[in-house]
Amino acid sequence: MIMVENRIEVKPGTADLVLDRFRKPKSVHTFKGFVRMDVLHSVNEAGNEEIRVCTTWESEDDFRAWSESDSFRSAHARRAAAAQEKGERQDGPIIGNKVTIYQVVASHLPAETAAAKEAASS
Repeated sequence: MIMVENRIEVKPGTADLVLDRFRKPKSVHTFKGFVRMDVLHSVNEAGNEEIRVCTTWESEDDFRAWSESDSFRSAHARRAAAAQEKGERQDGPIIGNKVTIYQVVASHLPAETAAAKEAASS
């Protein structure tokens, strides 16, 4: 299992413009191997806002299949076109981003959830 973190740094006061894109499920949620998505928000030491979009996948191959898909490309193209239509500057609120892929070494659930899961698999 892997977790992919997209750390997006945005200008102060503009996080909601980016966070709104993640409030409702998109096609990524329908892809083979997709496990979950968590969207996190904070302010970094420079005073800029950070959004971390963390997706968990059954395998790196599943993640790559999504990131190389027509669905991925068209969603990102639509967002750029919508921003242009609204007259937003090309650079918009985003200062930069960094994608990191992590191997999930351990994942802990509440005890009652883990016990129920174990009982169901027996």
